[in-house]
Amino acid sequence: MAASIGQKLVKLGTRTVQSSQALVGRTVAWTYPRLVTVWGHASRELGPPSPAQWGEVRRAFSGLVESAVTGRFLDLTVKQGTRNVLIFGEICCWFIVGEMIGRRSIIGYKAGESPREVHQKKH
Repeated sequence: MAASIGQKLVKLGTRTVQSSQALVGRTVAWTYPRLVTVWGHASRELGPPSPAQWGEVRRAFSGLVESAVTGRFLDLTVKQGTRNVLIFGEICCWFIVGEMIGRRSIIGYKAGESPREVHQKKH
């Protein structure tokens, strides 16, 4: 009786290991091509602009100023306006995250102290 319970537990353990290995294999096979695609986009989109792209950046900013002066931004569709607002929000969030990383704290600066003084006290 005890031997049959032990054999059943061994079989159960073997099946569990085999099925988990198969699950991991399928998960890797499904995930890998998607991660390669994401990594390709991330390496292209999240890097700083190259010197060759500065002209394009300058033209984009001058287009923003021109749009604000002439009122052309009022002709945007709701979809374009929503996209622009979301992009602006993302830029603001990354700026805030950068500030937190820079001061090495989520909490703001102490009143009356410069960030350099705070940094020198920590080190």
